[in-house]
Amino acid sequence: MGLFSNFFKDSFETWLENASDEELEDGYEERRQQWVEDGFGGNGEKTSEMKCIDSEMSRRAEEKWENNPSRNKALHFRWTDVNRWNND
Repeated sequence: MGLFSNFFKDSFETWLENASDEELEDGYEERRQQWVEDGFGGNGEKTSEMKCIDSEMSRRAEEKWENNPSRNKALHFRWTDVNRWNND
């Protein structure tokens, strides 16, 4: 399927994979404003493109967080411990 994988993708899916983070944010905002102008889709449900962009942005943010070298990976580390001793 690897040879024909790009054959079955439409332009939106290709853009979604290749867009930078800023382009994703701008594309989501454009679609969100159009969604608001159209009356929230009639039922308040986000469009499928908005959902795809949102999930891609979330996936990328999670990936960045996982690969952050300064993140404390200790299982029992509490985020409140970071600034705990500054207040004493």
